[in-house]
Amino acid sequence: MAQSLEIVPRTFPIVADSSTATGLAYAAPAAGGKVLQVVYGSTSTEKTNATTSFDDTNLSASITPSLATSKVLVLVAQQFIAENSTYEPGVFVKLLRGATTILQQSGNPTLSAPSLGTTDTNNHIQGIVALNYLDSPSTTSSTTYKTQFVSYRFNSVGQARAQQSSECTSTMILLEIGA
Repeated sequence: MAQSLEIVPRTFPIVADSSTATGLAYAAPAAGGKVLQVVYGSTSTEKTNATTSFDDTNLSASITPSLATSKVLVLVAQQFIAENSTYEPGVFVKLLRGATTILQQSGNPTLSAPSLGTTDTNNHIQGIVALNYLDSPSTTSSTTYKTQFVSYRFNSVGQARAQQSSECTSTMILLEIGA
């Protein structure tokens, strides 16, 4: 007696399965590479740093990954202005997961101006710094990402500001990507 097969359009792949009468079964699609959740954070609160140490910028966002194997794509667009009355201005920016630095440029500042000489008393540069980082936090606990900054200084007269005059909004988007 011949068996008839019903052909049903599906988007799932067919795989061999000895536990079924026909030896065929539909498999669930892999979850990898899909966006599982999106978190948005923003701030327009100005923050000034006139020290030689990194300080928080007031920009952060928290996400609780649904799988320990998930990755988190961090997208940052943040406004800065750097000022220095006697040397070229600049700012270093870094990205942290909790208290751990996960992205920091070494060498040149993240945002900087070409040498403007030492006689100009209004050396400044401003702009938007874009950071993109694919992280593997390996956790299902709430995880906070934030940015920190410091002025590029060779003397004691430089400073940097994030979200200047509280008129600019900086943003952070966290996307959980299924592995």
